[in-house]
Amino acid sequence: MRPLPRPVVLLGLLVGALAVSTSAILARVAMGDDPGVTTAPAGAAPALAVAFWRTALGALALAPLAVRAQVRRGTRLTATRRRQLFGSGLSLALHFALFQGALALTTVASAVTLVTMSPVFVALGGWWFLHERTSRRTVVGMGLTIVGAVVIGLGDAAAIDLGREALLGDAMAFGGAVAITGYLLAGRVARRDVPAATYSCVVYAWAALALLVVCLASGVPLAGYRPTVWLAILGIVVGPQLLGHTIFNTLLSSVPATVVSIVVLSEPVGAGILAWLLLDELPAAWFAVGAPLVLIGVAVATARRRGAREAAQATVTET
Repeated sequence: MRPLPRPVVLLGLLVGALAVSTSAILARVAMGDDPGVTTAPAGAAPALAVAFWRTALGALALAPLAVRAQVRRGTRLTATRRRQLFGSGLSLALHFALFQGALALTTVASAVTLVTMSPVFVALGGWWFLHERTSRRTVVGMGLTIVGAVVIGLGDAAAIDLGREALLGDAMAFGGAVAITGYLLAGRVARRDVPAATYSCVVYAWAALALLVVCLASGVPLAGYRPTVWLAILGIVVGPQLLGHTIFNTLLSSVPATVVSIVVLSEPVGAGILAWLLLDELPAAWFAVGAPLVLIGVAVATARRRGAREAAQATVTET
């Protein structure tokens, strides 16, 4: 599978980053004024229900494209690829369950900041499982983004009165960062010869099935929401799910998973600004320090040298 041109990759990274930045705000709207993990106010959606619907509707939206891609491809997925997609789907389900739950328990800034700490785990996993070398420039960019994300999170934590629920939400967000590692690494391998539409559709479907089981076992209501709640859920599907995760899945055939995960670290900046404008959650003063560090780190990490690009392309084209 031929790598995408660099301008297309850069545009995709930009669109994907902007799209995922709206996820937390739309989820908050869907969960109502008094959000919960398995419960919600009348007419609103619990966190687990939001996680289920975003994956289920995302899979349905991509199903026609996935079928078309497989017909053009003319071959079935191998048993190894099917196992990888299954594992990726379970990782994504766990990530969304923890992330949506964190949004119900703690602030947008804290949840989004902690859940985007995944580059540490992705870099380690890519080195250990995929034998991917992490360039010095990527390490520097990763360090800057992580420092910036930590500054944002600490400033936000210092500005509010943290209770047990907020601390549990922080822990869930951190767990979501660990869970997304399997999703990104499996995608890095599977996307070498699996079309993006097929990969995304199958992974979303497995994630939706896993979340459906959890929702049914927990008694989570999956319907009966207000029209504005359904609009927010559809917004999550179109924006963060299709224009965010699906674009990132497409780019995994051309860039390492570590680069994608680092770009996602710009999400706290966008989410923090939107939370301030739409939810009246004013970022802490340290946000002005952390946000530029995140953006500079993203720029450093994605400004890869020609040799690094050729190495990445060789990794893709040799299989």
